[in-house]
This record gives sequence, C-alpha cells and structure tokens, in this order.
Amino acid sequence: MNKGFTMGRRVGGPEDRVKASSLLLIGEHTLLRAFLRAWLGRFDGMRVVAEADDVKHTMQLVRRHKPSLVLMDFDTIQGASLEVLTRIRAEHPGVKVIIYFAYSHDQFTIKLIRAGAAGYVVKSAGSEEMENAIKTVIGGGVYLSPGFLRSLGTAVLREGLPDKEGKTLSPRQAEILKLVALGLTTKAVAYELKISAKTVDVHKQVLMKRLGVQSTTGLVRYAIRSGVVPA
Repeated sequence: MNKGFTMGRRVGGPEDRVKASSLLLIGEHTLLRAFLRAWLGRFDGMRVVAEADDVKHTMQLVRRHKPSLVLMDFDTIQGASLEVLTRIRAEHPGVKVIIYFAYSHDQFTIKLIRAGAAGYVVKSAGSEEMENAIKTVIGGGVYLSPGFLRSLGTAVLREGLPDKEGKTLSPRQAEILKLVALGLTTKAVAYELKISAKTVDVHKQVLMKRLGVQSTTGLVRYAIRSGVVPA
C-alpha cells in the first residue's frame, strides 16, 4: 500500500477492503454518527468501540479504548479539535485521526496540518472517498480531499514560506514543495498543477538550492519543519 499522499483514487475490489480493529466517533450530530457507524460495519474487523457528541471526553475515551482510528467532525468542534489533536498525537502517536468537515476552513488549514491529523475528508465526498481515506490513513499515509488541498494551497500562499536566506518562496515553488512533501511523484505534481514534468524538475532543483538541501528528502524535512505537512 502507498504510504504517501493520496487524493481521490478509486477503491479497488474486495482484496482492498479496509481492515482495522477499533474506531472512535466524535461529533454532535447523532444521525450522522449513526450513519457512519452503520456504514463502517461493512468492513472486516472495523468496530466502533465508543462515540461522543463533543470533545470533552475524547481523551478519556482514547485512553480507555486505544482505538486504531478516530473520526472527528470538525464543523461541530472547530477550534477545540486543535487541542485534542495535539494531545492525541503527543500521548498516543499510534492513534490515527481523520477530520471530516462540510467545507474547507482556510484559517485552520495549516493549524490542522501541524496538529497532526492524518486525513481530511469533506462531508460531500462519496463513500468510496471515505473508504480510500481510511485505507490510506490506516496504512500510514496522509489523505487530503481535493477541497482541503485547495484550502491548504491558499493558506500556504497567503502565509508564505521563507528560504534559507529568509526570502519568501514564489507561489509556484510553495505549491510544488507542498505536493512533493505530501508524497506526490513528479508526474503527479505535473498533472495536479497542469504543467510539464520537466518544469516540476526545474522547480525542485531551484527549491533545493534556495533551501540548502540536496535531495527530495531534504525538501520533505523542510516542509515538516515549516509545518506545511504533518511529521
């Protein structure tokens, strides 16, 4: 399984079914939680061990059940989810978190990435996308819905990223750094930005020089230190 970035890839056959031991649901909408609980029941080994309608008891439930995955509704939790995400990551680094939301939140985008959630899925996404997100996150990767990816790009460009001399990277350089750090190949970056693979390679070489690194791994490390992608 690809342990890097995934976006919108179609889920395969039965051999690709999600397998995980336990899951925690956090969100105030009872009906939505009930739908997710019933939908998750179709996966082999997937078991909802607990749920809550707010974040007050989240850490208590995480400590008690040590779930493989937490599904958290950002729209009903918002700012409080940032603190919870940080605490889960610090106390239980093996517990993965997927945030789902009705629309992208530019003001929270980079903060959410830094807080350490491994997946971001819009509520308007189809069931196949949520399944793909769970597969990717359980497999050790990071999943961003297209809407969240666009929000991340907007936030990165708005805040700007400095090079080793403190000068701000160009918008295109910041976009390419972000996508490379999320695990996209040169061809995938070219497809996403609608430019040639050769142009992507040129930008990567310029980025390495500006950031004082020697490889793609160096670019990824810089992006993590800058908080553009989760560690």
